[in-house]
This record gives sequence, structure tokens and C-alpha cells, in this order.
Amino acid sequence: MSLTGKPSLANASPITNDGWWPDVSTADLVSKYRVPSDIADDTISTGLSLAVVRVNETLDPVKQHLLTLGYADFESYLTANSSPVVSSELLLVHYEAAVYSRAKAYLLQQFISMNRREIAENQAKESEQTEKFWLDESQSSIASLWNTFFPDNPKMKTHGFHAVLL
Repeated sequence: MSLTGKPSLANASPITNDGWWPDVSTADLVSKYRVPSDIADDTISTGLSLAVVRVNETLDPVKQHLLTLGYADFESYLTANSSPVVSSELLLVHYEAAVYSRAKAYLLQQFISMNRREIAENQAKESEQTEKFWLDESQSSIASLWNTFFPDNPKMKTHGFHAVLL
């Protein structure tokens, strides 16, 4: 139990991914990305699940490419190709950052909408910038992964903090 009286997600089961990409953890999202403790556990799990789906959809061409090269999952690719040039840890961090950043963008909107006082109205107006920041962080990590696997023909271009699928 946390100090708020809310059960901790630290021991929650990971969000089971599609078998290709690694599972992600609500505990990692809450601790590493400082998700407000006032958000209900179910909302956090839903936000993380939606982020997984959206990031996986965007990275599907990467997955299909690696499947055609004979890799059973992302972990087997990382194991076979880790080197000083391609750090498997860095690629895994990019995947997790893409998912957790997208989840945080979603969850911040949920948090702000829970409070109806005047201060919440001001936060809601400013939150577009915060949401955009986290979505940009997610897209930048997606672009890094995309460009790792398609360096000569990138469909994902990074423009500062903005990454767009062309």
C-alpha cells in the first residue's frame, strides 16, 4: 500500500505483449515516468495496454522485416546482433521509452480530467504542451528504432523532437 492508501502497482503482473516485442510493466511506468498516484490502477493498465498496441502498430514493418530475416522475436534479434555499434540494451530502451512515453501522455490527460476545480482548468489548457512532449518522446524512440532497421530508406524522419511516419 502506498501513502495514499492505494495499493501499489509494484507487484502487478506485466502487460503481456504480442510475443514478438518484450512485455512491459506497470511498475516500471509508475516508477520511471512518475505517474501520479491518484490515477486508478485499471486506468494505468489500460493506458499502458493502449500504448503497447499503438507502438506495435507503428513498428510492425520493423517486426515483419526481422521475421523475414528469421528472428523469432525481438529478444532473439538483440541477442544475435548486440555489438559496440548496435547496443541491444539501447534498442530495448528505445522500445520501452516509446511505449512508456505514449502511456504517460494518455495518463496525464486522464489525471487532469479528474479534477474540476479552477486550477484544473488551467492545467488542462497547459497540458496540451505536456501531452505533445510525451508523444514526441514516444515518436522519437520509434524513429530511432525505425532508422536502425531501415537506415537507407527511412519512412520515419526525425525533426527535432518531432518524428513523423512518411
